Amino acid sequence: MAISYQKFFPPTLLTTSDATIYTVPSVPATTLLRNARVRLTNFTTSATTARVHAVPNGGSIGTTNTFFYDVTIPADDYVDVDVPIMAAGDTIQARAGTASAVNIQAISGGLFS
Repeated sequence: MAISYQKFFPPTLLTTSDATIYTVPSVPATTLLRNARVRLTNFTTSATTARVHAVPNGGSIGTTNTFFYDVTIPADDYVDVDVPIMAAGDTIQARAGTASAVNIQAISGGLFS
């Protein structure tokens, strides 16, 4: 078993539309993303919401794969969120309730194979 630590994605500004933030590498096919955490930062002076999904490879966004759903992030604050275990080809997809208000960044996690 190999463990690989890397920066998963750059800090990304969320829009009000669902967007793919990160895709778990599909090679090798046994890759798992484990112990991942993301930080959602609201850098505006108004509270807003965010939504984050762990979408299975070949699947689509739905209520069954959400792990952070329309939770309010206070003004000028952040929330750290644990990401569920994800398999090769799965994606993290996210959006904010307000345009240009929330960014997402990886703060921990590892790829296991």
